[in-house]
Amino acid sequence: MKQILLLLAIVSITLSCSSDITDMNVDPKKSSTTQPEYLFTGAQKALVDQIVTTSQVFRLFTQQWASTTIPSTSQYVIPDIPDARFTVLYRDVLTDLLDAKTLIQKTPISSADTDLAIKQNKLALIDVLEVYCYSMLVDTFGNVPYSQALDVKKYPLPAYDDAKTIYLHLISRLVEDAMILKTNSAAPNFGSADIIYGGNAASTAKWAKFANSLLIKLAVTISDVDPAFAATTIQTALAAGPLASNADTTKLTYLTTTGNQNPLYATLVTSNRNDFIPAEPFVAAMDAIVPGGDPRMTKYFVNATAPAPVLPAGRTFIGGTYGEANVFSTYSHITATLNNPVFPGTLFDYAELQFLLAEAAEKNLIPGGTAKAKTYYDAGITASMLDWGVTNSAITAYLTSPKVAYNNPQSGATYKEKIGIQSWFALYNRGFEAWTSYRRLDYPKLKSPTAAVNRGILTVPVRYLYPSAEQTKNETNYTTAASAIGGDLLQTKIFWDKY
Repeated sequence: MKQILLLLAIVSITLSCSSDITDMNVDPKKSSTTQPEYLFTGAQKALVDQIVTTSQVFRLFTQQWASTTIPSTSQYVIPDIPDARFTVLYRDVLTDLLDAKTLIQKTPISSADTDLAIKQNKLALIDVLEVYCYSMLVDTFGNVPYSQALDVKKYPLPAYDDAKTIYLHLISRLVEDAMILKTNSAAPNFGSADIIYGGNAASTAKWAKFANSLLIKLAVTISDVDPAFAATTIQTALAAGPLASNADTTKLTYLTTTGNQNPLYATLVTSNRNDFIPAEPFVAAMDAIVPGGDPRMTKYFVNATAPAPVLPAGRTFIGGTYGEANVFSTYSHITATLNNPVFPGTLFDYAELQFLLAEAAEKNLIPGGTAKAKTYYDAGITASMLDWGVTNSAITAYLTSPKVAYNNPQSGATYKEKIGIQSWFALYNRGFEAWTSYRRLDYPKLKSPTAAVNRGILTVPVRYLYPSAEQTKNETNYTTAASAIGGDLLQTKIFWDKY
């Protein structure tokens, strides 16, 4: 964690020491004195910050949160938001990772096997995060720059690659990375510069688990497009060893110091703007799932004491009206657990993996069918509840409740409904992954708010529009990409979203 502070200090020095106007032509990221460790740390933090930040609207798209004074984003008016995502992922994550990779490749090492293994592990970790980042870009936009990305001198206006082609290439990269990390699991990697798993030998084994879990996720995501390939990929990754428990969760734990706090803290606490509250579609669904409500509700929401919201009969919490402005004091609030500067930002957790495997079992991508799907489904709920501090006795009672029990028709007419609803609950505060699950499974059934319907947006968006900067600066390639995906629209589905 000290590396975050060190990184910020280096950036501050770099920016403050420029007195020559010709320095404007020098990329500070390519300083001859920087170290790959600093770049790797910075890329990790920028990536997790982008996942956690409320400036991206995925918690609103999934109707887990509602707005108070500025409802336009929940009405799907998001003009500058795609630009920020595109820029951060390419400039602040992928470029830093590429620069770190280049420096490592150029650095000579001894002939010792340990030194070689450490170098291989570093390069594999960089590649895993690159794969993760590119998969997010595809899942957000569709076709994106890939083969020509990041080489500004050669390709100042990069072409957009076919999204499915990117996905297949990402999977092939990830297979190799997972094998390297497993082979070198006794060797460390980035040391303390790895602010996710810690960089020691034990962390290398966890990175291998993350790589295998990400393989499963990508394969399940494209399984409606290429089920045979997906099945082979999932079974291989499952045999190699994905995340094994909540202890393996891929997350960055933030610090209390300014600049290194969880971005949620700045939005929910230090700004004192009270912009977000729980959304009623989400709160009401959790309340209705079992008598007394889902036990995670007390972990997710809290009621103000003065003034306290007026609750409907039999309700413990009440969410704001989605797609409209809401009075903050009238509704339940977001739990203080999230209003914590050190609350972790998560890339992948064990609960998400279990729901993916439940889906894979139902699709016959792995053996076991519905019986095995139930095992994974129960494990996903259990992992989520344990992670939020729910007791074992409450978990046991929950799993046998009619609207939860996997084999009870009351829990859903199809496996998509069963898994989709519980994934929605478990992926609270992981808005992008909740949105991806919603798009893939088509559950929960969410309605476009009135203000959006009045503008002709009849369904929840299933992608971001391409950045406006791309439309003006890279117009030819943008136009080709927009045509290739079926139109640059919020309702244009990503290639894997077949139903």
